[in-house]
Amino acid sequence: MASCQFALTRLLTDGKVRMNEATGTAPGRERASRIAIVGGGASGTLVAANLLRMAEVPLEIELIDESGDSGPGIPYRTPNPEHRLNVPACRMSAWADDPDHYLNWRRSRDPEAAPEEYTARSIYGEYLQELLETAATKAPPFATLGRLTDRVAGIFFADGRPVLRFADRQLEVDQVVIATGPMPGGDAVPVPEALKDRGLYLPSAWDTEAVETAGKDEEVLIIGTGLTMVDVALTLGAAPDGPRIHAISRSGMFPKTHLDRLTRLSTPQIPPEGPVSKRELLGAFAEQLSLASARGDDWRDAIDSMRLVTGDAWRRMSVEDRRWLLENVNRPWEVHRYRMAPSVGAAFHRLIDSGRVEIQQARVGAIEECGSRVRVELVGPKRSESREYDRVISACGACTNIRRDAPEPVRGLIDSGHLRPDDLLLGVEVDRDGAARDARGDRSATISVLGSLRRGVDWESIGVTELKTQSRDIALRLLDQM
Repeated sequence: MASCQFALTRLLTDGKVRMNEATGTAPGRERASRIAIVGGGASGTLVAANLLRMAEVPLEIELIDESGDSGPGIPYRTPNPEHRLNVPACRMSAWADDPDHYLNWRRSRDPEAAPEEYTARSIYGEYLQELLETAATKAPPFATLGRLTDRVAGIFFADGRPVLRFADRQLEVDQVVIATGPMPGGDAVPVPEALKDRGLYLPSAWDTEAVETAGKDEEVLIIGTGLTMVDVALTLGAAPDGPRIHAISRSGMFPKTHLDRLTRLSTPQIPPEGPVSKRELLGAFAEQLSLASARGDDWRDAIDSMRLVTGDAWRRMSVEDRRWLLENVNRPWEVHRYRMAPSVGAAFHRLIDSGRVEIQQARVGAIEECGSRVRVELVGPKRSESREYDRVISACGACTNIRRDAPEPVRGLIDSGHLRPDDLLLGVEVDRDGAARDARGDRSATISVLGSLRRGVDWESIGVTELKTQSRDIALRLLDQM
């Protein structure tokens, strides 16, 4: 592939193939293929970069993001140096074929950067931005990158081609890649709009400016106890006289902490082909735990080793087994699998030990106004209670019902039958190469999907490890279709 790209670029440079000056396309082709990527975060950035890197035919890529800040995405825009990657640097390359790319990039700026470091997320955002800029600069002249700062209000089809609808215009394209990133779940219970309007209830923990307005004398409730809650707690807990933080979830569990060394990986044994049962997957995990113990290793080594096979095993499981795992194993797995960086874990536990952060097992029964505060009914495993807070922040995590929680343009594509929800309603049906499935189960010729919308099908579908493979596969397929 790379040799073909080089050869074509060389021909263009030598003048043996002349571009059409009016259209920017190669002779024999009326126009360049236009690809719209909806979402300019990590997922969309990686697709665009792969397309530019591998382009052998005329392309017009439109990277669309309403923030106007394509590249880092929400998780990597945070300026807080305490907000760290939860994967070591040596495993964060954006290129599937160059596993040391990120570590080498880090060392070009900091020769002391270690493979096991957990980089500040803002630095990784810079890396993604530079990756995209470099890919655009080095791309052949017939492959272009455009950036649209706008919100896609919907997608419809005209003569079989996708048309993106914005507030005041439309854009007709040949292909659409849905890279909208994690979709937050809806509110745990109905919330009075007045609380949102007054900033007493924040529906998104990623609204950093709003989060930081919490005063030192406030009591803050965070709904959710995952990694996002940890980010909020570190943001609010940075000042010694910051607010008191109360966090709740149905499980009451919060993320474990990484070791300060790299985990040692070994390949779990699952059936090489055919169906995989939950019993076989759990058996493979038990064997990994036993092996780790025999080697004098840690349970984290076993957990990270399972990542090598969980995606493949999940795809080969029955819907019933997937649902059982989701209902019975998912939360314990998440808190052990998605861990805090060592420095983050240390800082968070200091907040707990000081009494600044309290974790409770409970769910929200109701939320209502109470003068200048918010009254929340907390339903615990043994009793219920009502408590008042100065501010409530939702950190509920990704959506768990795509039909209920999907925003545009995903909702419209589901309603029109161009996307099909997966059996668990975690996202949509997608083939391994990223091609979407429609309501009839037919493979789409024009819509591709990557990232968290594939959780129901791929399970492991939110980390850079998965995104770099998905983005490469989508880029290869789209280029092969042209």
